[in-house]
Amino acid sequence: MAMLNQKDDQPSENNVAPVEAATPTDPNSSPANGETISWTASEFIAHQKSAGWYGVLATGTIIVATAVYFLTKDKISTIAVVVVAGAFGFYAARQPRQLEYRLDNGGVGIGHKYYPYASFRSFAVVPDGAFSSIILMPLERFALLSTIYYDPKDEDKIVKLLGGVLPLQEYKHDLVDQLMRRIRF
Repeated sequence: MAMLNQKDDQPSENNVAPVEAATPTDPNSSPANGETISWTASEFIAHQKSAGWYGVLATGTIIVATAVYFLTKDKISTIAVVVVAGAFGFYAARQPRQLEYRLDNGGVGIGHKYYPYASFRSFAVVPDGAFSSIILMPLERFALLSTIYYDPKDEDKIVKLLGGVLPLQEYKHDLVDQLMRRIRF
C-alpha cells in the first residue's frame, strides 16, 4: 500500500491542479540562458458554494433591489441590480479551466496568450490558504493583473526564474480582494 503525503490526502475545497510538467533545463540558469518551465494548473481557485451561499445572494439581491426601487422609483435600476446579481451568481458557479502556463526567456505564456516580460513592472507571491499564486503587475495603469497558479513544490524554480527578470514586490489585497475572499468568490 502506497503512503500518501499527509498534506495531499486531505480533501481541499481549492481546485488547483498540480504541476504536470516542469522542465527546467538547468536550475542555475536564468531566462536569458533559455530556461523554460511549463505546467498545467487551474485558472483560479474555485471555492465550493453551498445552496445557503446562493440563498444569501438571492436574499441580498431582493433586499438591495427593493431598496433601490423605493429610493429611486426606477424600474430599470431595479432590474439592473437583479441582472448584476444573476451574473455574479452565474460566475460564482463557474468551474476553472485547466490552463497551460509557460515561463521562458521572453515572457509568460498563460493559455493561448503570451505576455513579454517588458509588459510587467514587477511580480508578487501571494499566499491563498494551502496554495500560493504569483501576481504579475502590468506597466499599463488600467491593465488587468495576471495571476499564475502553480504547485507549491515548484515555487522556488518559478520565483527564481521570474526574479531574474522582474523585481519581487509585496502585494497587499485591496478592499475588493478582501471582500471576494470573505464571501469565498
